[in-house]
Amino acid sequence: MAFHKPRKLDSRELDRYVAEVNDSSSDPFRFVANKFDTHSIVFLGELHKREQDLHFFRDLIGYLYREKHIRIIGWEFGAAIDQKDADSVVNAAAFDRRKAIGILRNNSFDWCYEEYLEIFKEVWKINREIPNDRYKIRFLQLNNPYVPRKRFSRVDSIRRQDEKSNFDNFFPGIVENEVIKKGQKILIYCGLHHSLSKFYTPKFFFLKDHGRGGQYLYEKYPSQVYQIALLMPFPSRWMLLRGSATRGSVYPFDAVFNQMYDCLKRPFAVGSDNPVFGHIRDYNSFYEFDSWRGVKLSDFCDGVIMTASFGSIRPVHIIKDWVVDEKELQEVKDVLPESDTSRIKTINDLYRYIDAGESLNTIRMMHDLKPFYRP
Repeated sequence: MAFHKPRKLDSRELDRYVAEVNDSSSDPFRFVANKFDTHSIVFLGELHKREQDLHFFRDLIGYLYREKHIRIIGWEFGAAIDQKDADSVVNAAAFDRRKAIGILRNNSFDWCYEEYLEIFKEVWKINREIPNDRYKIRFLQLNNPYVPRKRFSRVDSIRRQDEKSNFDNFFPGIVENEVIKKGQKILIYCGLHHSLSKFYTPKFFFLKDHGRGGQYLYEKYPSQVYQIALLMPFPSRWMLLRGSATRGSVYPFDAVFNQMYDCLKRPFAVGSDNPVFGHIRDYNSFYEFDSWRGVKLSDFCDGVIMTASFGSIRPVHIIKDWVVDEKELQEVKDVLPESDTSRIKTINDLYRYIDAGESLNTIRMMHDLKPFYRP
């Protein structure tokens, strides 16, 4: 359906959907926790840089520890080479903000957002109340550092080697060694596309995007992986032709879940194995670019969570002390393309180069969807 238009649900349809989530099993915290009864790896896939999603993830860590004794949390936003530093941060007597910022910055020079930093502090706070080291939370850093100097090198061999060590190729090995082989369980928080397990995104006209970390783990351990999407505006189906994910976004799955949220006025979770929801299709996003029949929720993910209405989504906040001295500035410049470092003389030059504020404006723009219904 190339020109499918979403529509407002009639009262009977809306009542039917809402009735399915009017019990405690739709509570997002309980929903995630219950998945650990039957799975050892649970993914939370985010859009990035949405405050409500990060707050949910932050509060979920303590909930999972209390309710299910989940003691391993992993994420995309720290590099494994800094695991010893991460361990020291979350187990120290006092919270070391500078060291935690350094871990984020070493993973990606421009990931300067307070709500991601808060995750380190949350794990530290929980561990501080646990007297026995054996039962403290382990916060796994699952990525390799992002080094644009290698990613955009003019030398083919350097670029190819960098691609081999990207996040999707790298983190499954850590999960296998630190979780699967040790009979443990883990919550993984990362970008949505890395978390996708049974769904393969289109690349261009019937070419599929294979090689995601979630796909690797699901193919090898299908009964152990559960993948949840934090619902977000989806890029338009014409993104691949326009060349930019920021040129228009659409309501996911015909805005059924958005309309439910406007009725419930609270966060909720839904499993795609529920026959009432599993058949709902997404027709207008790039995820169905090459299907023309719509992508069913049950084919896209195992579950979805609405943390907030799109209209109320707030971007995260910038870490203002991201870089504070010449040593830290030089560490960042060392990973940037040499053609760029010549114009970065001061810390303020670096902030202008990163332009984090403009990145957050993109989040606002993506959520500024043209409404086709009234709550």
